Amino acid sequence: MEKAKKRIAVVGSGITGLTVAYRLQKIIKEQDLPFEVIVLESSIRSGGKLYTMKFGEQFIDLGAESIDTRLPDAVGLIKELGLEDQVEYSQNGKPDIYAFNKLYQLDSDTYKGIPVKRTDIWKFDLISFQGKLSFLKDTYFSRTEESEEVSTRDYFAQRVGDEVAEYAAEPYISKVYSSEIDEIGIKGLNEPLFALEKEHGTITKALEAHPELIDGDGNYLTFKDGLETLTRELSQSLEEDIRYSKKVTDIKKSISHTYIVDINKKEQLRVDSVVVATDSGAYNQIFSDIELSDYFKEIKMGSIGFVLFSFPKGAIKNPPEGNGVLSVRRNNSYIQSIVWLNKKWAHHAHKDEELLGVYFGRSSDSIMMSLSNKQIEEAILKDLNKMLSINVDPNYRIIKRWPNAIPQFSVNHEERTKNLNEFLKDKYPGLYLIGNGMDGFGVNNCIRQGNKTAELVIDYLKNTI
Repeated sequence: MEKAKKRIAVVGSGITGLTVAYRLQKIIKEQDLPFEVIVLESSIRSGGKLYTMKFGEQFIDLGAESIDTRLPDAVGLIKELGLEDQVEYSQNGKPDIYAFNKLYQLDSDTYKGIPVKRTDIWKFDLISFQGKLSFLKDTYFSRTEESEEVSTRDYFAQRVGDEVAEYAAEPYISKVYSSEIDEIGIKGLNEPLFALEKEHGTITKALEAHPELIDGDGNYLTFKDGLETLTRELSQSLEEDIRYSKKVTDIKKSISHTYIVDINKKEQLRVDSVVVATDSGAYNQIFSDIELSDYFKEIKMGSIGFVLFSFPKGAIKNPPEGNGVLSVRRNNSYIQSIVWLNKKWAHHAHKDEELLGVYFGRSSDSIMMSLSNKQIEEAILKDLNKMLSINVDPNYRIIKRWPNAIPQFSVNHEERTKNLNEFLKDKYPGLYLIGNGMDGFGVNNCIRQGNKTAELVIDYLKNTI
């Protein structure tokens, strides 16, 4: 009699859940293991925040806008899936920075706005004379002995000076995390510069040794038919194993090292291992364990919104030199960043319209998300007029809100995550929590977590056979 297969439930089919399920299936087939994978998705679609919509003949991403090519995880998966011929790389350099009612283009080589060569700070009109002196002083001394967790602002301010940290580095980081850098712990970012500085002694020495990190053309990729191309390919490879409209409402330990997964409050599924790959904000809705709740309450989430504007060709009277705009915090602007799609992506370059993707909302600005679409549009159009001298009505606009979607990795997040994982290993063996709220935000980090967790699940189940 054939022994029953070990069953693995993956909760959530965003990029993290799809990656771990894909990797599990691949290992199971390669090693001919008696395991099976079931993906439980609460909605009617896969992809999570990789959300592409088609407008006429063009594809527009309303969630994540691009993937950083300076990290290897997504590029590796794209090659593995054979999608290289559908990839398009960013062009026209890097975004301008808007500060003090003016656009600034950082002409020298930079990484997240930080000059690669120390002497290039003299080219930064954005930075005051005193700020330039602080940069030269702070980049001279090694601070690698300071290994304790600090806020991202303190980390950069100690190494590049207050002004470069606030006016150059923060806009780059805030566009990803929808947060001010004094709220984010440096270790929670999985920032490659953190490790490279320890190897080379200072930030500028690390950057000079790694020119592949420099801001510019090719730093980001998308697909001609949008980022959902990636999750669609993963979903198709798992088609028979994804169950839609299956909201997990509880996960409980059961007998013989198994778990009972409650679905839609009316059906149950017994499994041998569970991977929860949802937003961390959903954890409290899934687990009733009070001890786990103590860990979850420390996880903070922020909101972000996106508006796609189409303007008549030539409507931008004060265009940025680069492919978009990053707004510094002191502007008191609703706009966090602007992507000029026509300049950044070749497949939009010849459109007979100006396409701007505008991201709005910060962790400190909860009011913006509660406004009506009309109020949001009016506020952003006012800021666009101020920044880019656009004073005509848009041809059309599309607004998308992402409430409680962006993890806020506060100081000591890494330590809290480590403690949570140790608790799970002890009290809930075979249960894994992964995703953007756990070990790094962004497509690359989510894919990395998915690959790593698949191996952990396989090793765990092998030991239970």
